[in-house]
Amino acid sequence: MSRKVNISVDNLPDSLRGQIHGVESAIDNESLALFTDNKDVRVSLENAAHGLRAYSNTFNHYDLWGRFVRSGHKKLPLEEAPKKTIVTRKISEKVDGILYEGEIKITPAVVSTKKDGDDEEFLVWPSDREEKVERALIRLASKGKIVKINFKSGIQYAVIFSMNELAQELKAVGQSMPYPQIKESLEALQGSKLSFKYTATDTKNPNIDDSFYESNMNFLSSLHFSGKKGQGGNIKCVACLNAFVHNMIDNLEYKGYYFNSAQELKRGLSRWMMLRLYHLWRYAAPGKTYHFRLISIMEKYGSIYSDDEITENKLKALRRDMTTTMKDLIEKGAISEYNISNVKDEKSGKIVDYVYEMHPSAQFCDEILALNKHHKRIEIQGGKRIVENVEVIDEDTLEEIVKK
Repeated sequence: MSRKVNISVDNLPDSLRGQIHGVESAIDNESLALFTDNKDVRVSLENAAHGLRAYSNTFNHYDLWGRFVRSGHKKLPLEEAPKKTIVTRKISEKVDGILYEGEIKITPAVVSTKKDGDDEEFLVWPSDREEKVERALIRLASKGKIVKINFKSGIQYAVIFSMNELAQELKAVGQSMPYPQIKESLEALQGSKLSFKYTATDTKNPNIDDSFYESNMNFLSSLHFSGKKGQGGNIKCVACLNAFVHNMIDNLEYKGYYFNSAQELKRGLSRWMMLRLYHLWRYAAPGKTYHFRLISIMEKYGSIYSDDEITENKLKALRRDMTTTMKDLIEKGAISEYNISNVKDEKSGKIVDYVYEMHPSAQFCDEILALNKHHKRIEIQGGKRIVENVEVIDEDTLEEIVKK
């Protein structure tokens, strides 16, 4: 049975009805149909609690950047706001041959919360909690709970769901939250701002000039609720995605991954690392390994900053964190083993960094193979991948192309 929503203007909250001309679901819209297509990536796993992996999507460079705050303040009363509230991070990531370099700035949201009957305002930085909710939201979108809304001011993609549906996605991966916490997380995502300033260099074609981008947006463009008092989980929600994510959906700049494999992990670093492997380790196969430097990866994650002084004790603490994450990845079946080598300072001979080498498990290789075939088919259907000597592609021909 299709889970894709078929929605009309009348189904939307009152706050939206007067602002829009029409709505298209994934049933009617080609870009959304491709985004929600998961029919050939349901990998059955022996001894798996879910039986089938829960498919979702991750956005290319957007989900690899340190958009969430890992340390320091997460929530503060407004009157206790520090002098510096904006978090700034460096960007340096290569995805599909494109090198992205620049910086990202994260501005916290102002969220109002009831306390002793009075409204109290807090600064809320998007952190692990908001990351969990965002992942669950995109999981719902990938299942078909996404629509194209034709506003009078322009077109936006939005996720349509009930509070209970989002709570169930979180519960399914051991991340249960009460409804007020989920609502506050959504409000924090809508209120928090992102500022990007970066260049994109095509490393495969040096004849192409670098591209420059600068964007300012919220994690969620807008947020709407409707329902009756006391309904709780039955409250209807509409979360409009920002323009950056909208464009990535239209341009097929996303990849599939198995939501429960990544999100069932208890530790934030382990979840982030698992998602990263799904995103970047697309060549995973027996005998092939994945390398990274500890300090660089922890900076990308957001637990340290580029100008931090990494003392001997700090380096040991980072290594302990990564050791726990490596154990998590082995237990989850993503990697079979890993090796560590020291990086020493040439003058002092002291260890200043570590290089990790990971070996994929057979299970992970099978998953990546299925995901790659699916991604290839999506690109063919979306016209992004050129297929030579094929004028008309029927279902049988398409299946043969995907198998290559």
